[in-house]
Amino acid sequence: EFPGVGPLCAMHTRPMGDATAGAKNGGIPQRGRHAGSAPKIDIGATAKEVDVEDPKTTSEHRPLILSPMEPKYPSRTSTDMHSSFVGSARFFVLVILFLVNSGMYLARINMSVAIVYMYDDDEELSKGIVLSAFYWGYASSQVLAGYLAARYGGKVVLSMSILGCALGTCFIPMHNSPTFVIVMRAFVGMCQGACYPSQMPILSDWIPWFERSRALSVIASGESVGTIVALFLGPYLVQIAGDWQSIFWATGFINLLLFGVVSVCLDETPEEMQARGWLSDSELRFINIGRSRLIRPKSIPWVEFLSNIPYLSVVCIHFCSDWGYLLILSYLPSYWRNVYQVSDSEMAFYSVLPCIGIPLVSIVGATFADWLLSKKVKLITVRKAMSAVGLWAPALCFHLLSYCKACRANCPAFRFALATMIIGVSLRGIQTGGWASNYLDIGPSYVSYLFSIANSVGAVSGILAPLVTGAILNDSIENWATVFNTVASLYFLGGLVFVSFAKAHVLFR
Repeated sequence: EFPGVGPLCAMHTRPMGDATAGAKNGGIPQRGRHAGSAPKIDIGATAKEVDVEDPKTTSEHRPLILSPMEPKYPSRTSTDMHSSFVGSARFFVLVILFLVNSGMYLARINMSVAIVYMYDDDEELSKGIVLSAFYWGYASSQVLAGYLAARYGGKVVLSMSILGCALGTCFIPMHNSPTFVIVMRAFVGMCQGACYPSQMPILSDWIPWFERSRALSVIASGESVGTIVALFLGPYLVQIAGDWQSIFWATGFINLLLFGVVSVCLDETPEEMQARGWLSDSELRFINIGRSRLIRPKSIPWVEFLSNIPYLSVVCIHFCSDWGYLLILSYLPSYWRNVYQVSDSEMAFYSVLPCIGIPLVSIVGATFADWLLSKKVKLITVRKAMSAVGLWAPALCFHLLSYCKACRANCPAFRFALATMIIGVSLRGIQTGGWASNYLDIGPSYVSYLFSIANSVGAVSGILAPLVTGAILNDSIENWATVFNTVASLYFLGGLVFVSFAKAHVLFR
């Protein structure tokens, strides 16, 4: 999470005293102490002290930087800890990002509901093409978005991403042409492709490394909330309004509101919020304890990225995880309706149930991961354990789903399929404390680039999964067993690669 040889921890220091005194004594300016006195740092004997000038930090709060191979959990007896998470300014930032991700997933998942009414049940291949169109645009904008976020700041890129997504969603109902729908969905995907890369530098500035599992669980919960709202309310909107176009009008308007919230309320750095008088000195010092994004890279080591085995293991698990999740988001309503002949209201309810558990499991799992770190468990051990459980347990569930046969709703096979689907999808939340946090571990200065590359590869699964699934199901609706076993195999492979090759110290400096 933090630049240096290993994840970088910025220790709390007092306001600057005589900065020249330390230099006169042979080196690093002394902070917060009288001339000639040595700074007291209680974080580990192997750490090396480095003075870093960060243009983003004020003269009163420039941190000292430590670069151990593994990050050391800060001692509460030696630091001025502003330890309250809920209710803090950084939690307020997370709430905004949570709302943004909820709105983004409203605009992403709305098509999974609308497509049930737009096409006949026997047009599975056409459905697959429309559902995959979003990810054509989503994959194309990731790397560019990462560059723009690093160059101009995350807030600007995030705001434009939300605005473009809102407008594109509102345009979809204006023309019934399949080509127009595909083009607009690709445009919405392109805009959403900038969403996560633009959030990464904001998180790196705001959230100390020892809180990042919890922080990611909060903002990632927005995905599930947006999915739940879209899947649950979509069919009711169609019933009330009498047409599928209402789904796009509603979700587009919500994202327009979120554009206003981000533009007015979100501060990209703690210093910006403090300048407005909304952030206390004690919380800024606490953030600086584990702050990481202190140096903007002058050049991007693309070749080093693409030849680094531990990083490629994260890319691999990202792709495998996204294949199953994006497939479920796209096809879950159709699965319940076509295989078990449920009604529209039942389709909405059963589609929502598996998604409810994700934020709950994510928050519990991420809190547990941070607790393990506080107990001195190695960071790499936590990342690998959470990733393994988060992929291999769902892999077993999807394999079991392959044995479920088509029948009417409420038959034994349906009840087993529903319970297994709920467990398998919910356990995805455990991954938040695993590979999903690893980008911030291995390259905090390049996190926008690292995440955007991997998310581009992950988005390819969003293109391939609906197309492959549509082709499989176009032959026979009985082929769901093949679909589920493919997901299970990819989950097992992704977990195995990550556990075998992943690292948790800084790899790119």
